Amino acid sequence: MAIYGIAADLIVTPRANEEMPVARATLEAVLLESGRPLLIPAAAPMPADFARVAIAWKPTPQAARAVAAAMPFLTRAREIVVITAEEAAEERDETERLVRNLAWHDVAATTLRLTPGPEGAAEALLTAAGERADLLVMGGYGHSRLREWVFGGVTERVLGNAPLPVLMMH
Repeated sequence: MAIYGIAADLIVTPRANEEMPVARATLEAVLLESGRPLLIPAAAPMPADFARVAIAWKPTPQAARAVAAAMPFLTRAREIVVITAEEAAEERDETERLVRNLAWHDVAATTLRLTPGPEGAAEALLTAAGERADLLVMGGYGHSRLREWVFGGVTERVLGNAPLPVLMMH
């Protein structure tokens, strides 16, 4: 299935949760094997243009590829926020580096650092992004799918529960 998406600029795919095992397996295969960005709509109709964009940032190759793929959306957005979950001090420097890089492309962004509570990083991210954005940009599956399935992970939570459209890239 992923072979069909290789020549595409962007793949739009429906959301699929654990109760839809075939659709979920297809979505994951396209994400992991196509090498292309996926746009996964929310349950509500998507806006004609994404005026407010949130970037879930962690300094990983997957997140960097997602930001690069989202550049057409970012250059047209009125407001961009780079959201990070506090894990390590060095990630603060990486967040500022991303903001400076976006500025080189005439894309202004602010930062939001979350301190996840007992609900975890994924819930904190989804809440913050849902309040501040029309689109969430993020890397997908920085860990193996098995590890995310066993221990839970941000990708798993976002694929099943994001209240807004998500542009994701592996």
